[in-house]
Amino acid sequence: MRYHPALLRSIKDFNSGRYFEAHEALEDALDAVEDDDTTWQLFLGLIRVAVGYHKWASGHPGAQTMLAMGLDTLASLPDECGGVRLKALRQRVRQDLTRLDELPRGPDGQAPRITLTPRPAKSG
Repeated sequence: MRYHPALLRSIKDFNSGRYFEAHEALEDALDAVEDDDTTWQLFLGLIRVAVGYHKWASGHPGAQTMLAMGLDTLASLPDECGGVRLKALRQRVRQDLTRLDELPRGPDGQAPRITLTPRPAKSG
């Protein structure tokens, strides 16, 4: 499985707490994946999740709305999609949505992460 370069760049930024940059990397790639409905939906959902965490960490209004929209966009995708482990991310977003009022300036403790499924070993 080959990962889309924008996805890899976005995950690196997201996992480093650079949520705005993560969303930008995927947004820039949307035109390139528009013919693949699943990848487009994956990218759109991840964009919305990244924007939600950016708003939350920055103290801007709208974090809850964006996280919920991202979760809704990712809901119909399989638990592993495009190389991304969505099940864990969806669980984390749901958990954080219940804590938004408690933590008004962003995730505390363990920051949210996006993880990839392992690539199969090359045979031969």
